[in-house]
Amino acid sequence: MHRVMSAAIFTLSLLIVSPLAAQEAPPPAVVITTSPNPVSPSPGYYQYELEDARERSRRVRIALISTSAAAAVGMIVGATAFRHCEFIYSSANQRDDLVCTQRGDALLAAGGTIFGLAAIGMITSGIMLGVRNKQKREIERDMRRHYYGGRLQWDIPSGRLVF
Repeated sequence: MHRVMSAAIFTLSLLIVSPLAAQEAPPPAVVITTSPNPVSPSPGYYQYELEDARERSRRVRIALISTSAAAAVGMIVGATAFRHCEFIYSSANQRDDLVCTQRGDALLAAGGTIFGLAAIGMITSGIMLGVRNKQKREIERDMRRHYYGGRLQWDIPSGRLVF
């Protein structure tokens, strides 16, 4: 009986409070933000960021060159494996086959693995180089905007040129 009574009181209180909660509260008079005021970075900051972006771009460029060289080594190792292999031509109803010695099998597996991993590295570092160069261009653009100010534009309402 006590549980039924408390459940009824709870339901009744929800029915009374819900129309009050549905009413819209007036918006606050003051908007409070937690973000700081935007501050224009100093020219030294831009120089530091640009040097850092150039260094990051240089490191990724070195990675791209290194993985390209590794892919070339993998191709050379794989190509030398074919000296230890023999291509067997079969008759019309059978398929052709490549028979390799033990050394040829090992070189072919090693060369293929090196080339495959290097190709993945080339693709990854190529994408990263594009992203790093884009970041470097954005910093250079921000520097130009900071040093030379805004662009000259025509303001339609005032009918004059503004910066």
